[in-house]
Amino acid sequence: MNLIKCQKCGAECAAGTSFCRQCGAPIDAGSALESSEQATALLDQSVHVETQRLESRTTGPDRGRLPQPVEASTEICSPGRRGVVIGTVVIVVVGVICAATLVGLRSHRQATANLQYPGARTVVDMTGEGGRALQLETSDSLSSVEEWYQRELKPQKTIRLTNTSVVLKNDKTTATIASEGAKTSILIKVAP
Repeated sequence: MNLIKCQKCGAECAAGTSFCRQCGAPIDAGSALESSEQATALLDQSVHVETQRLESRTTGPDRGRLPQPVEASTEICSPGRRGVVIGTVVIVVVGVICAATLVGLRSHRQATANLQYPGARTVVDMTGEGGRALQLETSDSLSSVEEWYQRELKPQKTIRLTNTSVVLKNDKTTATIASEGAKTSILIKVAP
């Protein structure tokens, strides 16, 4: 690295610099024009500007408050009557929600009753956006369970996977029945 000595203070400066880092004097007039650095300009010390003050304003207790709404007629919106109206609206909304829930549960139970093998133990019963999944377990034989689902589901397709498993399928319901040992597992998937 080439070092250049400042002509004013004698400090060593890196080549290519325009100004001394110690005293600020220009190093070389030719390279000062090429560099992005410019000489420090001192401001005119004779110009003196005073800080200007803002006009003072009085403040009061009402300053900054929002305007108050105009009072409505006490006959229509009295606090007691307002509470009764709000309470009635809440009761009606809750009643509608309860009625809709009961109707949904009733249809859900009817669909479950059609899919639940008599005497089977429910292992999993899940309902979600993708439909419903139901897993049942029984000690009845594979042939008995298959016959029952053939009657109830009226499947459009029956696929025998192995001697111990079969799949029954209609438009929205798929029942997979598998037997292992003394237990028969039933997996039902219902599309929404």
